[in-house]
Amino acid sequence: MLNQENKNTNLEALKNRLSPAINQARSLKEIESWIRSQPSVKSVELADHLLKSNPPQREFFVELKMEDGTTVKKIINIFELGNQRFKFHKLHEQP
Repeated sequence: MLNQENKNTNLEALKNRLSPAINQARSLKEIESWIRSQPSVKSVELADHLLKSNPPQREFFVELKMEDGTTVKKIINIFELGNQRFKFHKLHEQP
């Protein structure tokens, strides 16, 4: 139970930092660099596709190392608003 609580705490902390960082970023490279700089991030990869939605979405595949040593894979979805503007959408499990 404690391990699950630690994972949830780590993920919530990251999620809380994602929104302001992504919303202020002016490029996908800047977002990728910021995600990569976070302490729990083991790897990050920008998907080479654009999700058809309104507005369009981009995905970052992220591998996180939790405090208990386990690894968790997540997807960060962001909206691409145009004119080098982005908005955090969600953090969710990889299928």
